[in-house]
Amino acid sequence: MSVEFDAAGAAAIGGLSAGGKADLSGQPCQNCGAVVTERFCGTCGQLAASFHRPFWALIGETISDTLSLDGRLVRTLPTLLFRPGVLTKAYTSGKRARYVPPFRLFLLASVIFYLSLFTIIGNNGWITGLTFGDDANGELIVTQDDGVAETLVDGDGYVDREAAMRVLAADDDIGENSEVIVDRVATVFENKEAFQAELEKWAPRLSVLLVPMTIFMLTLLHFWRRKLYVYDHAVHALHLHSWMYLGGTAVILLAPIFGGVVGGVFVISFLIYVWRSLSVATGSGWFMSLLRLLILLIFWIIVVAILVLAAILISGLAVEG
Repeated sequence: MSVEFDAAGAAAIGGLSAGGKADLSGQPCQNCGAVVTERFCGTCGQLAASFHRPFWALIGETISDTLSLDGRLVRTLPTLLFRPGVLTKAYTSGKRARYVPPFRLFLLASVIFYLSLFTIIGNNGWITGLTFGDDANGELIVTQDDGVAETLVDGDGYVDREAAMRVLAADDDIGENSEVIVDRVATVFENKEAFQAELEKWAPRLSVLLVPMTIFMLTLLHFWRRKLYVYDHAVHALHLHSWMYLGGTAVILLAPIFGGVVGGVFVISFLIYVWRSLSVATGSGWFMSLLRLLILLIFWIIVVAILVLAAILISGLAVEG
């Protein structure tokens, strides 16, 4: 996973807590020099705490604060997961102090999801273990119209460029571009570990783009609702994506135990959740919420397909370079 997401996750976890020890109270502020009498400096607002403590003490304090979060996490997660739209409605109506901020919640959920994805699925060789063909040798054999069989990928995973070019050259739509296409695909396929590393780096970065696109679509779908602002749709989008990431994490963790049924349950839950969330968060009727859900689904499918293709292309170009 990318360094940016590691840093964002650490910042999110650390920033969630209002805890920590104000052990510099009564001493000069380390930032502005004013004497600190409370938990925060009355002049510049900096936390009156020193982090020059044993590493394990800091880790323990972070874990403790993350689990408690002054009750915010305990109130936020059940509401987010099991009460569609209620968290968004409460937060946009002004009840913000009792809940984890939406963007911080989104960062934390996305980091947990990608850690699970790249640790559990990635280590099982979802790219590096990719082979072609139905036989045990993993060969890819193509029989052309003239009956000639060409082995494009051998059992060791190496691409026969000449054979692949002969097959592609027979396609009128590809023709003279077959050499360039074969060379690029072969380079990526023969360097699957590097390709997987690049894909793990770019997938989280590009997936973040789905959030502003969702905000735009939600705004467009409610443009005549004068009481709803872009801010409301931004909070709603962050909550929706946080739920998706946490739900996706549950699928990744439970699928090895319960099999494909977990994916089916997630899809059904996802459709019901988004539909109810659109209704509750915006105060729309069930029919209009269902119509917006259908439009939003089409939009998401198109955008996700584009982002996945972009991640693959960028990762492939990085491997070639």
